[in-house]
Amino acid sequence: MSAPTLTPGAQAPTKSAAYVQALRAYSLPASIASVLLGVALAGRGYFAPDGQGVVSLAALILTLVGGALAHLAGNVFNDYYDFVRGVDTKPDQGSGVLTQGLLSKQEMFRFGTVLLVGAAICGVTLLLIAPSTLTLIVPLALFGAFAAILYAALLKQYALGDLLIMLSFGFGLTLGAYGVQTPIRTAEQVGQIALLSLPLTFLVDAILHANNIRDRADDQAAGVRTVATMLSEQGNRVLYAILLFAPVAIVALLVILRVLPLACLSVLLTLPVLLKGYRTGDVPFVAQSHLLFGVLYALSVAVSPRP
Repeated sequence: MSAPTLTPGAQAPTKSAAYVQALRAYSLPASIASVLLGVALAGRGYFAPDGQGVVSLAALILTLVGGALAHLAGNVFNDYYDFVRGVDTKPDQGSGVLTQGLLSKQEMFRFGTVLLVGAAICGVTLLLIAPSTLTLIVPLALFGAFAAILYAALLKQYALGDLLIMLSFGFGLTLGAYGVQTPIRTAEQVGQIALLSLPLTFLVDAILHANNIRDRADDQAAGVRTVATMLSEQGNRVLYAILLFAPVAIVALLVILRVLPLACLSVLLTLPVLLKGYRTGDVPFVAQSHLLFGVLYALSVAVSPRP
């Protein structure tokens, strides 16, 4: 979504409104859906050592808030580094707060740091209420901080952004949300969670790829290397279709194999929405499609007995 631009004579947003604009909160479904899936799997006892489901409301809230703050920090740092490196120069690029002069570079960096500290506080609090999760939370928190800062600062220009986003927002958040509820002790458990998080992992990259297709010409001009700049227009459309529709096929296959309950076929209801997302390429709409898919997926797992 392009940032709003000021029309001649229009009043500039207040400072607080500029901070809200900098968050680009429309992308939050990418975090929320993965957390909900991880908690749903834990609540139904999927892959638990004792086969028993458990859900801690406090851990759920801290995971949601911490994941959201880390995500928003990533958005802010992405804006900051794209502006500093000269990638975003037009008023409607990024969130628009830097290119329109609504916030200074220093204010933007401080804002991102505050958000990241907030996410760290959530992580420390999780450790206090569930100290057994130390070996899970610390590596994931460090990786989250790494993703939030280095995505735009370094990795984005080497076409590694897609891989980083898939690992952090798709698999990482699902694993973390599950692990703070139920102990993870084996590599097999990790692999099983990775498999069931795959649909959301594809969809979260669909959001990024839609964004990068939109910004392809500007990124090429700025020397930024993304998957979208490396592929042809047709190649980008094919990859975009795979990222949007493969999740439905994966869930259907896992239902057929009796890995997931029949209720998970409810994700088929998202096909018209995903089709619209494919036709329009609208980034906020794709993010909302991701949330709809994720809520249906997680809710189906939560309310249905394990196969």
